[in-house]
Amino acid sequence: MSEDQVHTTPTQVELEEGVAGTPAADATGVDVAMQDVSYTVMAKKKPLNILDGVTGIFKAGRMAALMGPSGSGKTTLLDVCAGRKNSGRISGTVAFGGAKPRQSTLKQLCGYVEQFDTLVGELTVKQMLMYTAELRLQTNLPKAAKLTRVEEIIATLGLEKCADTVIGNVLQRGISGGQAKRVNIALALITSPRVIFLDEPTSGLDSFMANEVASTLKALAQGGRTIICTIHSPTAVAFSRFDDLLMLNGGKVVYGGPVDASLEYFTGTCAVAKPDVLATSFCLPEWLVDTISTGEGTVDLADKYKGSSYALGASKAVSSSLEATAKLELSVGTHTPGPMKQLATLLRYRTATHYQSGEFLGPRIGDKVIFGLLILSLYWGIGDKEDTNSIASTAALLYFVSALCGYGAAAFVPSLTLDRPLFYRELADGCYSPLVYYLSKFLEEAILCVLTTLIFGMIVFWGVSLQGSFFVFAINYYLTTMTGICLAYAIAALVPTMDAANALLPTYVTTCMYFGGLFITFDKIPEGWYWFSWASFLRYSWGAQMLNQYQNSSVGQYGGFYDTSYKNQTECIVAPLPSIAYDEAGAPTIAYTEQEICRHDIDGKVVTVLEFYGMGREGELMGSIPACIAMSAALTFLFATCGACAVSYVRFNTR
Repeated sequence: MSEDQVHTTPTQVELEEGVAGTPAADATGVDVAMQDVSYTVMAKKKPLNILDGVTGIFKAGRMAALMGPSGSGKTTLLDVCAGRKNSGRISGTVAFGGAKPRQSTLKQLCGYVEQFDTLVGELTVKQMLMYTAELRLQTNLPKAAKLTRVEEIIATLGLEKCADTVIGNVLQRGISGGQAKRVNIALALITSPRVIFLDEPTSGLDSFMANEVASTLKALAQGGRTIICTIHSPTAVAFSRFDDLLMLNGGKVVYGGPVDASLEYFTGTCAVAKPDVLATSFCLPEWLVDTISTGEGTVDLADKYKGSSYALGASKAVSSSLEATAKLELSVGTHTPGPMKQLATLLRYRTATHYQSGEFLGPRIGDKVIFGLLILSLYWGIGDKEDTNSIASTAALLYFVSALCGYGAAAFVPSLTLDRPLFYRELADGCYSPLVYYLSKFLEEAILCVLTTLIFGMIVFWGVSLQGSFFVFAINYYLTTMTGICLAYAIAALVPTMDAANALLPTYVTTCMYFGGLFITFDKIPEGWYWFSWASFLRYSWGAQMLNQYQNSSVGQYGGFYDTSYKNQTECIVAPLPSIAYDEAGAPTIAYTEQEICRHDIDGKVVTVLEFYGMGREGELMGSIPACIAMSAALTFLFATCGACAVSYVRFNTR
């Protein structure tokens, strides 16, 4: 049975049209029953069982612990139950209230809290919760009701003191680790889920904070929800908050029952086990191991459990849940936020916050100012001069400006790579689609790029005394910058790490520089490589700038370079030459006839600046500013499409 079959098998569940997940929705917990659940992956072309026939039940209104040594399969079982596995093969049955809901319904039915905090560091706690509420709650729910829901959750989890505190990140101090953990739990509560899955909720916390989080979860369970946590080496106080315990070892159940009965069970079971078996089989938490008397023998804990009364009781409870005639009725919201609402929410909360952040604006505006001033100090007033040295320097400057858009795009790589854990979590929660997320990132940079283009353009265009139209210069620079950003996004989405992206991006841009027309003119590029010059974004960006600069100048129309590449060639022109003719009366007259005149073995000839660089020929692509700008726009669209597809289909979070 595949993973989809576990969660999408047709059932007796009636999917009613409603507004599930609203504050008024029923938050009463449901039983989560597992029957013969197995999970297999391929390891070195051989199947490896991570879970092996797990049967058990998590009761509503109770707080259950999933425990076991590293590699025992506890997190895998949590992901299987929550429907979050995206690899491997799953068999068996997972039912909620006796029903097997579809994947889309699980996102309303269940809340999932990741092991590591995945929050928007620039938002306050209250803003983070409202942002999630806008993305996950129904659009027909008034904003006042959403705000009331958020305030209720803040009060429930004791977050009042930090509600208006920025969450923070590695560069900005914010809330504490324990508060961040409770914020993650609060996000899961936004839709009033009946079941909450938590992966290592006390990891990284000191004992006091761990106990606080455990107490908070206990209160949620007492309120009726089903709470299921994986937990490793809990404190004694935290462990005592749990009602039930499901312990795994090697993918098999070694105990399933009340926490209060576990000490007595393992005392009897492990009385014949060697001391090392206690650690490797994880008979009990480490803080209880010393209380167990040991003998000289060994025991198979999984086999021992199968013959116990606890295994028999769990099997009967699971069968009873699956065979019950009254199945869980699930409601699916009919007014969930659409793509436009999701996009507006992302722009309102995240983009607007970024525009107020010096950490975000600094690299994007600062480099434009710095490079603009550097260019002024080197090329002040050179653009209107027509001597050979000034022309060559101006051409190189325009090429350098275009190349900067490619190399500067490295600043945009972290925007996707560092945001990836948050993106994966919100995607799994159903907050938005990958395309909406990418579009929000694109618009975030596209809007700001208008400002940075104007800043850079006004510094350089008039300071260097460039010729032509400022509008053409600005629109071409804007498109080239957006091409670099989309290229950075595409590479960042295609490779797993920021280091790999930062190595690949400049390599590609440098390759494009060889084919942009400055280092090797277009006419001199070898035939085997000439095709690549058409794919170089620098070709069209620099071409538009050169045409704008020299198309209407004297050196662009009448010549400015003596091209010695014509040496030892023959130059021919057709010109009218005079000749003497005689009329009928014998009087001499002068007649003009067109004749071809050739010069052999010439040393070179005077050409226009644009002709020298292989541009400006009428009727050709590189002779038209609109055509060059259109090609830049096409490449921007191409890289943007590649980035959107990569964000949508490439994943580096195999579960």
